[in-house]
Amino acid sequence: MSDLPGMSDQPDLELSVAAVLANNRDVKLLLRVLGKSLQDSLGDRVEIKHSGGGLRHRKEGDEVQAIVVRLDPDDYEAHLDGHTIRCTVGRSSGGIRIRNEQLPVEQWLQRLLGALQQEATGNQAARQALEDLVVGR
Repeated sequence: MSDLPGMSDQPDLELSVAAVLANNRDVKLLLRVLGKSLQDSLGDRVEIKHSGGGLRHRKEGDEVQAIVVRLDPDDYEAHLDGHTIRCTVGRSSGGIRIRNEQLPVEQWLQRLLGALQQEATGNQAARQALEDLVVGR
């Protein structure tokens, strides 16, 4: 990944997480920016749920209530819960949820960035998502 602007071969995930959090202190803004950045790069592997009726009935100004990022074999979910974000990483097998782990937002972001980093070696969309998040586009 050395040809990504501002990134070494292995970006420091702790610094990347700190940068994402520092740039988005407002949790509502964090979910909106994170969801849009990921959806722009990963497409239908990212689901964004809005306060005004889900995916299809979105109105201008509806808040992002949740994002779900599907990176095999895990699903990374972040839900707005008042003034905080509740984050989980789940794993399914054969359509059945076999594990669901709740994490603080910092650890969740670190795991998500790590999964994107791992997938980016052979997937241009994941590589673009990682670059957008780390570089701050």
